[in-house]
Amino acid sequence: MPPGEVGNGSLVRELLKASIPLSAKAIFQDRMPPAAAAFNIRPDHIIRDGDALYLVDVRNYATERSVANLALLKQLLKDTKGRIRYVLAAKNISGGVRALAEKIPILVVQLPLNIPLNVSDEEGRITTENAWKVVTALLSVQLTSIRQLSKTTGVSYGWAHGITNRLISKGIAEKFNGQVRITNHGKLLNAVSLERPMAGMNKGVIRTGYSSSHDAAAGLTGLLEKSRIQFAFTGFTAASIYMGSAVRHDAVYLYLSDIRDYPMLKSNEARNLRGIRVHVYKPDRDVTSGSQKVQEVRVVSKEQALLDMAGFGRSGGELALEMAKNYGSIIDNG
Repeated sequence: MPPGEVGNGSLVRELLKASIPLSAKAIFQDRMPPAAAAFNIRPDHIIRDGDALYLVDVRNYATERSVANLALLKQLLKDTKGRIRYVLAAKNISGGVRALAEKIPILVVQLPLNIPLNVSDEEGRITTENAWKVVTALLSVQLTSIRQLSKTTGVSYGWAHGITNRLISKGIAEKFNGQVRITNHGKLLNAVSLERPMAGMNKGVIRTGYSSSHDAAAGLTGLLEKSRIQFAFTGFTAASIYMGSAVRHDAVYLYLSDIRDYPMLKSNEARNLRGIRVHVYKPDRDVTSGSQKVQEVRVVSKEQALLDMAGFGRSGGELALEMAKNYGSIIDNG
């Protein structure tokens, strides 16, 4: 559990205060318990509240490894008086990871998806938000330096270097005269489909009376905007619009930022509808702030559209590959 450089630290602290049962006298501190300091293990936040000490690990994605790290810390500290509490705060937490944490027990705190965190987790992943910024920046050019990648994406030089090394180790990219380039789009898309399958975020299907997928996406865009619901179309709907290809005729693909809006949409579905289907997804990150309206349809950014298309695996393979290979020439405004 290396020290994490947590972006928006003050906001994260306020969220932790609101989510953990703390008294008004609780304070954030830097000093670790001597036993933990001896093992050079340090969580992202340490909160002292009277005799109680809260050790908080902050992640973008909570994984079994995140839980194991806190469990190891708990074992090392051997707190027989029960004064040390362990907290896992993350933007993305699966039901399985949450259940595992609660058995230990570890308090789980859900962080908002739209908080940018710069934490040193998800080793080897290329679909985290910072990693994907670097990937798409590389797809936009033929060759570039790590320093330029850092400047373009706003990711630190160290992070950009680490991410490009991941890509090189996976056979996705290579170094050439001190610069980096993507060399195997197929391996890139395969890696994404394994790391971040879209099926895992699917929350259900809604039938509509629309006979055209574009009419369905445009009509729902108007309806959802009037209802002030945070949303954006993705998948084949967004990718086809960006690529100027024919949209799939049987379905559209919709992110709802607040999945609690899904029952309301579902309740309006008539049983006899046989038109275009709406596949509804719960996002694992902020997908609406970078969205835009193109051809009367609110779609995710082209970066997000490519990520999601790759997440469809084989079914999205051909369009995802075309999008990746032509990424630099895609116009990303309406």
